[in-house]
Amino acid sequence: MKESYLEIVELDNGDIVLRPASEEGEESVPLATLKISDDTKSYLKERYFELAKCMFHAGIDFVYSDESVFGEEFEYPEDADLRPKILH
Repeated sequence: MKESYLEIVELDNGDIVLRPASEEGEESVPLATLKISDDTKSYLKERYFELAKCMFHAGIDFVYSDESVFGEEFEYPEDADLRPKILH
């Protein structure tokens, strides 16, 4: 099975996205997009990106740890090595 790597990046328009890690020269379609308001960015200064990383991590942990939310048909691998890996 091919390993999947995800990356969290800030786009030129200020959106922070979670997307499959791309090869050099390729651009991946985002899996999720987070918009942080200018007021929040101003308040948090450089820590706003840390907030985004925590939010994406929480979402991934939720999907892979709480199968009951999605029902029986979603069976995720128990092996942590098969979970997506996130690049920062």
